[in-house]
Amino acid sequence: MERSIPGPARRQDKHSRILLALSLGCTMTMVVIFLWPAAGLLDKLEYRTVDWRFRSRGARPPAPNIVIVVIDEESIAQVGKWPWPRRTFAELTQRLADAGARAIVYDIFFVESDSSDSGKAGDQEFAAATRQAGDVYHASFGYAPDQTTTASQPTTEGLTQYAWSQVRLIRGRGLNALATGYELPALSMPFPALVEEAAGVGFTNVIDGGDGVFRYAPPLANYGGKLYPCLGLVVAADQLAVSPEQITVKLGHSIDLADLRQLPIDRGGRMAVNFAGPDQTYSYLPVREVLTAHDHPRDYDLEDRIVIVGVTAPGLHDLRACPFGGVMNGVEIQANIVDNIINAHFLKEVKPEKVISIILFMGLSVGAMFALVATWGAVTYAIGILLVYNLLCIWAFNTRGVVIDMLVPTLTALLNLLAMLIYKLTTEESQRRHVRQTLSHFVPEEIVSQLVEEEALTTMQGQRREVSVLFCDLRNFTAASERLAPEDTVALLNRYFQLMHEVIWEFGGTLDKFIGDALMAFFNAPLPQPNHAQLAVYMAIEMQRRIQFNQAEWEFYGMSQMEAGIGISTGEALVGCVSSQERMQYTVIGSHVNLAARLEELTKRYEAKILISETTYQQVKDFAAAQPVGEITVRGFAQPVKVYSVEVYSVEVPA
Repeated sequence: MERSIPGPARRQDKHSRILLALSLGCTMTMVVIFLWPAAGLLDKLEYRTVDWRFRSRGARPPAPNIVIVVIDEESIAQVGKWPWPRRTFAELTQRLADAGARAIVYDIFFVESDSSDSGKAGDQEFAAATRQAGDVYHASFGYAPDQTTTASQPTTEGLTQYAWSQVRLIRGRGLNALATGYELPALSMPFPALVEEAAGVGFTNVIDGGDGVFRYAPPLANYGGKLYPCLGLVVAADQLAVSPEQITVKLGHSIDLADLRQLPIDRGGRMAVNFAGPDQTYSYLPVREVLTAHDHPRDYDLEDRIVIVGVTAPGLHDLRACPFGGVMNGVEIQANIVDNIINAHFLKEVKPEKVISIILFMGLSVGAMFALVATWGAVTYAIGILLVYNLLCIWAFNTRGVVIDMLVPTLTALLNLLAMLIYKLTTEESQRRHVRQTLSHFVPEEIVSQLVEEEALTTMQGQRREVSVLFCDLRNFTAASERLAPEDTVALLNRYFQLMHEVIWEFGGTLDKFIGDALMAFFNAPLPQPNHAQLAVYMAIEMQRRIQFNQAEWEFYGMSQMEAGIGISTGEALVGCVSSQERMQYTVIGSHVNLAARLEELTKRYEAKILISETTYQQVKDFAAAQPVGEITVRGFAQPVKVYSVEVYSVEVPA
């Protein structure tokens, strides 16, 4: 006999189907977003998680057989004005060879012959020293795909002899069928005599992720239909005794150095650099100590070491942002690449098709749990799987060098969790109304409303609490922007505000508003922050550093010198929402807000980057280096105010 399904069971079955369909829709949406080529913001955020994993892992021991010989400011002051004659590099090469260096690698471009009176002889001496030393490697200059040049370049035929034509190339299958190699639009080799005597030549290109942080390097690049190696690969291949004909490129997968090393590469031919640590993790040796050790060339320990020579003097070297935060000398990135290949310290990125499987599991499993078990059990599962997954990603990175996408799978689980909860809340609204009606029989309606709305009303009505308020304003921007086209001004401000907003985000501040080319932020609201004054000062220091580190970017937008003044004050203020019928804003109101704004105005008069009030200073004096400016009469305040100037570059800001 046919049985009918009870009513509640039917409703439960219907809800389960709706929940599963909703979960499938959310999950597939995230898959599309993950595969969408224009999803640049998610890529940049994912890169930030990788950077965080680097900092969480911390520095690992660098290869002890790699030493960086640096041409620093002191060396230039002692040896002579830059650029040095080639005869000096010939002497340096000979001394490094005499010290027992296993390989000498120049991360310096000697593209053109020396045109000075003694230049030809110096070039010959340098080439002769390169030949006599034996294992000397030189850098070629490879233009990035987005760069253009009008400089004369050797013909493709002239470069063919330096190409690795013997490398075997294997096209990928499946999704890897779309994989391509890294393309160079132009390539400049060192001057011919030097190339002929070098043990190898390679380009030194490194690649950023679109956010200014350099995380990748192409081991091989295509130019004119031929493959050319990067400098690190040339050195490492020789050290491993692997010739080009023993190398196989599997597009989208790896570059195999015989059966000794398998360099993981992505579908763009890039290798993720596994940085050993922040700047100066490797051993640095100033050139001056090598060139001035006339009687005892072996006083420094270079026996059987790979020596990489680069420039670190201010204004002459390339500084690159790295995952550990701040900047890194370009020569140290090359040291990391050599270390990665020789010692197999690779980062292995999980392929997109596997990430899709993870996304499907993260999303659909959360949806299935909501369809099968009670809400509290499903929420517990969702939180648990998020915690376990992210801990697994961190463990895999720290112990195995495996990079698993964290962002999109996490967002998928969170989106499913949110969608499930919204559906649950929506469908249960009628039940809540019934409960409300029942409750109203026992307590007055005003009490019911207060129980439901108390938290929101508290926030809306405002409350007094101690906050730290920060104002930041660009100096002379209005006058400077008059030279720019309106769209250029908007583009510059958008980029500037994006950078500042990221800093506010990093330190947990609340962005109040943008005011022209200024911004206002505050701490300790809406959530309590016991160290809010310290966070505000640290954030101000980081803002100033980011502005300085991005000067090249401001010049690109047309602003030759970008400077800002910052004022901070701490004290009691009214925090809450102010609104009209059409608009609402969460803000702070009080005298310390006005004081912070006045301090920002005074930074220009006192040639200070950051000015803080006495109340702020008392809370940060043990953490920040601040000098008293004096008691100043501030507009709008009856009594003089004690003001302090914070030193930007003498404070270590926590990561």
